[in-house]
Parts: sequence; C-alpha cells; structure tokens
Amino acid sequence: MAKQNRPIVYVNALVIVLIGALIGWWFRLQKFPEKYRAPVISGSMAASVPGPHYSLECYDCKIPLIVDATTVDQQNRPICFNCGAPNSLDDLTAQVNAVSYIDARDQTLRRWQIAVFDHEKSRYIKRIVGLPGEKIATEGGELYVDGELYQKNLNEFDRLSTVVFDSRFHPHDSSYNFLRRFGIRGDDQGWIYTMDNVFAFDSPEKTHLQWLDYFHWNVIAGFVPSVERGSQTAIMDYLPYNQFISRSELNFVDDVVIDLSLRIYKPGVVGIRLFDVYVELDYQKFVKRTKQGESSNTLVSLSKIEWGEKGTDIKIRLGLVDQRLIFETEGSSSIVSVRPFTLTGNYEQDIEARLNPFSISVDEGILDVTHIKVARDIYWLGADYTSARWESEPVADEKSFLLIGDNQSVSRDCRQWDQRISKDAIIGIAID
Repeated sequence: MAKQNRPIVYVNALVIVLIGALIGWWFRLQKFPEKYRAPVISGSMAASVPGPHYSLECYDCKIPLIVDATTVDQQNRPICFNCGAPNSLDDLTAQVNAVSYIDARDQTLRRWQIAVFDHEKSRYIKRIVGLPGEKIATEGGELYVDGELYQKNLNEFDRLSTVVFDSRFHPHDSSYNFLRRFGIRGDDQGWIYTMDNVFAFDSPEKTHLQWLDYFHWNVIAGFVPSVERGSQTAIMDYLPYNQFISRSELNFVDDVVIDLSLRIYKPGVVGIRLFDVYVELDYQKFVKRTKQGESSNTLVSLSKIEWGEKGTDIKIRLGLVDQRLIFETEGSSSIVSVRPFTLTGNYEQDIEARLNPFSISVDEGILDVTHIKVARDIYWLGADYTSARWESEPVADEKSFLLIGDNQSVSRDCRQWDQRISKDAIIGIAID
C-alpha cells in the first residue's frame, strides 16, 4: 500500500510548490509599498501621533490617558480628562514614538492625511488641511475653504475630535461618582441609578417629559484659579495631552457629538437636547422631530424596529458639527442645518449657558442608558493662536499644500511659516 500511495504524495507536493510559487509571483506583481519610520519629537500632533509622552491608566476611573512628558512631574501630576483625578508618575517611563509611513511620491494626497515632510532642514509631521490652489481661513474655531465653511462628516469628525467624557469608565471614589455628574429635574421619579452603574427609566404609563441632565466637569490641568475636582464648566478647546501648558485664553467649543447606547424594554418617546437643539425620537410611531428655538422641521421617518422580549439595543449618534445637526442610528440618518449656539461676550454668562450641554428625556417606557460618550470638535486657531480671523495667502502653485498640526495651540506649521509645502518636500503619508 505504501508504494501505491507514493505517486499521490509526489503529485500533492508538486501542487503545493506550484501554488506557493504562484502566490509569491502575485505578491511581487502587487508592488506593496515599502514602510518607513520617522521619530516624533514634538507634541504638535497630540494624541494622534504623540511626541515624548507618558501613557497611563487613570487610577480612579481606569480610562487610558496620554500626556506630554515635558509638562508634567511629581508636583504637576497628570489630571484625568474623564473624572478629574490627579495621577502619579511613579514607575512610569517617558515614551518616544515613531510614525510609520509610506512613500508619498506615487500617492494621491488628500485632505486630512498625516504627512511626513522636510522644511528648512528639519523633518515634520502635520496634517494636510489645504489642497493646491485653495485659500484657507479660520475664524471662531471654524475652517473655511475658498470662503465657504468646511462642513465635516462624522468620519472626518472622528479623525480630528477629542473625547471629553466616557461613561464606561466609572470613578471608584464615591465622592465623584456619576450621581454628581448627572442631575434629575424636580421630583421626576422615572429615572433611577442602578446597581449596574447605569441610568434607567421606568414608567410604563405615559407621564410628562422627565429629564436626565449631563453637567460637564472642569478637568483642565493648571487652570487658574485652581478649581476643586468635580466643579462644573463649559466644554473648552483644551487637549488632555497639554497638561499645565499656559494659554492666554480658552475657547468655548459648541460642536459636540454624543454617542448614546440604549437598551429599550418598552418603547416610548426619547428626547435628546444638545445645547439649544431638541431631537425627539418616537419609537412607537417611528418618526423623528427636530426643533431649534421656535422653528421645527418636518417629520422624518425612522426605520422600524422589532422589539425583543429581553430588550433591544439601540445606538444613536447625534452631533452639532459645522452648523449642521448630524443624526445616525440603525437604518436611519439625517443632516439638518442649524444656527450656531450664541455667545453673549459675557464670560460668566456664556459659561453658565454651557454647563449642561445635553440632556435626555423620556415620557414613558422602560429603558437603560448603557453608554454615553461625548467628543468635541477640533477648534481651529490662527497664526497668533487665537480665534480671530486668519487667512492663508492665495497660492497659484498646483503642487503645494497647507499643513497644520492637530495640537492647534502648540503646533508651529504653515500658519506661522506663512508658506505652503511643495509636494516634492512631502516624503511620506502616515499609516496606522
């Protein structure tokens, strides 16, 4: 039998060798780009491509935290952006990263790509913001391309945004638990805080709107005057990476996206207020209503949902991004133009109006709020690091790009250099 099986074995081995050769030939034809690495020596790209930094986990809420190694020490301890806890640097070593990139010569360069380039005998890593021939301007935290407000989609928002709160990470210190960060209005009895550390609503019969309010905490390291942990403030253009960096002023950020996860056991009407915009999701009639001030838009249908006996998980994304209200949920999405939330010019009044940036309301039904994440948009600054209007010089060159660092208040880039970067100087595009 052994001798009879030998031809079959030889044929199988030959087939395997031929398949391996074909795979190798195919890979060579694909010409996969070679990868290179460049050290990151500064924090101009903040958390997306951090320079020398400490990477830690908050001792209290356990959320990951990355901070600039040059701005913290045992006296100025890193402050957690999620719960405000000061963290020790004991047993931590500063890390220095390198960014991986591919050769840019054969690449089509696009907005928001992270580029490695040479400028005045130094190598830099910044993000492509302006394309050839475009005139770029910033004002009031917004970006303008050829005189028009640039309006990001949610994928672009995610690339540039900063998370400011995540409910999955609960402070263990009872003095700073979520009961202090959220509020229930008046004598509303529908909302409860469960042993599973989630807010739940339970009112099988229809009642009035019952509200759960979120209050933003001041977690700004080095804030002057110093503040008590757990005190309230507005969402500002503060980067957790920039611990204890002095700035002349912080700016209010009203472009915010809420990621909300619900487990609905009995459907009702869920409302979400984001600053002065109110969105109502009727899970009985499967319609959405949007209102800002006295005006409201027409009804928009929601995809119908088959409710499970043990609860149905619903994910909602709702955000104010570049003067638009963007909404996404299972099978439904919409974009509505909105007016920006107003500034009075009175600092104390403007803070007061922003302490409670969003709320959730329910008038009947049974549900759990299983997850809340809040992220703020990038706030664009000019060459002088303020919100005043700044414009790039128009350039006719079809091979030059405007590159700016994500860390707006720290980065030195095309804003300060007052010139663009030629395509020939861009040596690579960063990869994950």
